[in-house]
Amino acid sequence: MKKVFVLSIVLSVLFISCSSDSHSQKVPNESASAITSPPTSMVGINTHTEVYGTGADPNIITLGPKVGGHPDWEPYSNKTSMEFELKHETPVLAPIDMVLVGFKNASAEYRVRLNGQKDTPYNDLLLYFESASPDWPGMIIGSYHLLSSPLLLGHNQNPNCGEVEEWGSMMQVQGHMFSYDKDKVINPTGDALSCDALIGYMVKRGELIGFAGSVGIHSMAAFQFKVSHTSENSTVQEGNRYLHWVQPGSFFYWKCYSPDANFSGGILAYPFECGGYQLPAEQHDRNFKYYNK
Repeated sequence: MKKVFVLSIVLSVLFISCSSDSHSQKVPNESASAITSPPTSMVGINTHTEVYGTGADPNIITLGPKVGGHPDWEPYSNKTSMEFELKHETPVLAPIDMVLVGFKNASAEYRVRLNGQKDTPYNDLLLYFESASPDWPGMIIGSYHLLSSPLLLGHNQNPNCGEVEEWGSMMQVQGHMFSYDKDKVINPTGDALSCDALIGYMVKRGELIGFAGSVGIHSMAAFQFKVSHTSENSTVQEGNRYLHWVQPGSFFYWKCYSPDANFSGGILAYPFECGGYQLPAEQHDRNFKYYNK
């Protein structure tokens, strides 16, 4: 066990230091995307667009198509993600091999908006990863509005790492964080260490990373992607200027995960079970953790 956690710390340092550097990495020509070329075969590709929710704000997209997601749903200003419209507690899967580099836990029993609207519950667990795939070098993957995650050993286990009563009264943050115009590494705040995050842990494509949460009656798992490119992103005020927000639904090509599926050429796995694939039964428990200490 000690060797595993030492390795996690080493990987964390390597990945966080690499993604903190402002250096450009080209999108490989072989990686299928809206700025390269489609996959050589479209069999099984993009077969579940019905679960696409609101896309990212076109004004912050600096690489690839400006629009994506559900065509009739308007994004809020500076929105970086697209929701996958999933039922509450649906297992959320890794779309690619990737390493956990940061998290924020801001989950609450409720949130009161400026207009007085009250959302109950307000699941707001966010995870950030860096790609470990040569198909997408340097790419950042974020997933939020999660209910829980097996990558945070203390979440909903340690009384200091769960949800507060009202959103905004406290949040726990650790590692590499990304907002619409900046990124930076943050030392643990708000008793974040009680969440016991497996920073530096690698998840493989198709493995469990969390469970879909809810904002009021709206259940989902939101995903955001920042792709490394040789061009500079003029919207970045702090951090890596060669990372670009993209529209998840229109920039990438997606297919259902299975152990035998071919994901060569940068194809991403849908972050939910489909095509007949099922996780092991124990990983359908929202309190499942990768390690029991």
